[in-house]
Amino acid sequence: MVWVDNATVEVDAISEWRTIVAICTVLSAFSIAIVMARVWIRHKNHGLAADDWMAMLSMAFALIYSLLCIVQTKYGLGLPLKLRPKENLIPYTRSNYAGRPIYQIGISFFKVALLISYLRLFKGTNHIIYRRVVWVAIVAVVAGHLGCALTLILACNPVHKSWDPLTPGTCLAPGPSFTAYAIVTIVSDVVVAVIPIPVLLQLKVNMGKKIGLIVIFLLGLFTTLCSVFRYLQIDRIQYGDGNSTMLILWGVIEFNVGNVVSSLPFLAPIFLRKAKQYTTKYSGSGNNYGSGARKIGKSGEAYKLSSISSQVKGTFATAQGQSTGSEENILKSSTENAPENTIMKSVTYSVRVD
Repeated sequence: MVWVDNATVEVDAISEWRTIVAICTVLSAFSIAIVMARVWIRHKNHGLAADDWMAMLSMAFALIYSLLCIVQTKYGLGLPLKLRPKENLIPYTRSNYAGRPIYQIGISFFKVALLISYLRLFKGTNHIIYRRVVWVAIVAVVAGHLGCALTLILACNPVHKSWDPLTPGTCLAPGPSFTAYAIVTIVSDVVVAVIPIPVLLQLKVNMGKKIGLIVIFLLGLFTTLCSVFRYLQIDRIQYGDGNSTMLILWGVIEFNVGNVVSSLPFLAPIFLRKAKQYTTKYSGSGNNYGSGARKIGKSGEAYKLSSISSQVKGTFATAQGQSTGSEENILKSSTENAPENTIMKSVTYSVRVD
């Protein structure tokens, strides 16, 4: 039983479909988990905003694109052109044609999600020029990727030649067109990653937090590297063996990593708070006053505060009538309803909320 339709066992063994399926599955599951965690936290604490909806839309497009990539492996993706079964030509080109605009439109969504989060982050501040720059970036990103998607859809004349290459007609030269798509993607990646840095540098927070925020946003530059590596595969497709495996894989990696990076700023505070609580819990276990519930004796045994107080109360209760003057002042009831010869203890708790 072979995976690739109409292929021999030998050709199926050569195909890289296993790698493609594994990467698409693992990255899709990971990005979905991160985005859904972000949505759950936002819904629980503040309610969903426009950037959260954009993140979910990007996640859905990334999942569809990964599924289409897996479908293409059934028709020859993962093989050099000369080894792809000719019977699979039309099914392959149809699924490949469907994935192109989904990729171009989808990767714009996680960029727009980040840009919208920048706007909300500085809402009500005096960064008016900054907000205008972000709005210009949103329009440019959407327009650039939408233009690329329309060009991919209308690349051939007649249009159906794109999914039926045996039809007479003409298409755009792949080299120049793919170069234009790569330029739009790379420039938009850099702009989205760099825009918040000047404002982040002005934040009145300690240097550690400031560096952490900058590093999180700079992780978006990794998608730029994916776009560069993806573009470098064009030469292999045009002048090499025609194997587009790495072209597809770099697109899947870029798509899913972009979704993860766009959600990290919302998850990082949660992870840091949990780490701080864990550290505080275990670093304070050695002193006698780190917790108000237990007291550690010299022998290392722990006694509940309530049991100690009851023992003290009982000791003074058995000493009625034999108290010294100082003891009488200590044991004197402070209220009419309180029983005589008891100790009234007041405890003050201090609560700090981060």
